Amino acid sequence: MVWGLFEPRSFGEYWPDGEFENGDDPEALGWGGRLDNYYSQQSPEVQRELYDDILDEGGAGYGYFAHKKFVHEIGTTFSPSYPKLNVIRRHEAPQTFDTVKSYKNLGSYITLNSFIAAVDEGLKAAIETLEPDVHQFFPLEIRMPKGKVYPVPFFTLVVGQYFDSFSLADCKKGSAHEPHPNFYRINDTKKGMAGVALRKSVFGNAHLWRERGLRTDLTCFSDELHDEIAKAELNMPRKFYPMMEV
Repeated sequence: MVWGLFEPRSFGEYWPDGEFENGDDPEALGWGGRLDNYYSQQSPEVQRELYDDILDEGGAGYGYFAHKKFVHEIGTTFSPSYPKLNVIRRHEAPQTFDTVKSYKNLGSYITLNSFIAAVDEGLKAAIETLEPDVHQFFPLEIRMPKGKVYPVPFFTLVVGQYFDSFSLADCKKGSAHEPHPNFYRINDTKKGMAGVALRKSVFGNAHLWRERGLRTDLTCFSDELHDEIAKAELNMPRKFYPMMEV
């Protein structure tokens, strides 16, 4: 059996409302602004290494390019006129997430803006126990109003492996739908996800991964990682359901 986690659809303990790097402060650069400023101060040689803006006909900018690395597979390109996503540099990670309200409790796995994921120390430890040096984690301070800081350390999570193990032919009726131009749509209810089929021959012994053929807001977990999560009594989002292994 494998497990699928869908990102929440509304704000709450699993999706705090806010902005990266004090984005609501008119005097703050924000995450993207900080990166664009950093980029502008580099030599042309370093700029080309970080982000080849000659290829970016849309002119989205370095900050936007860096952000996409946290939710898409490294090496991906979205068109011939867009550079491939390259390795994440430490300075590219967001440093803080500033919430618009205070939270007494946050989940062990939370969703931030644009489907960027963050995990607490307990979930980070469970993942690294089973798959050391596969995924990337960057410290992220959760800042709340009136100078409060959420007391539990969090880390942005960059999933380090992607597979094509989804099998439409093996899915139960009603669990998956005809493809969007870039991915298959699946029924994200508990009953629907129970009929979604992933091929063990493709994902093998992986414990945490994402599927290239499915939406980026679905993350897959092995039975073993699910057991570690249950053992540690971690607070996971509600849409964390079993799927079929074929």
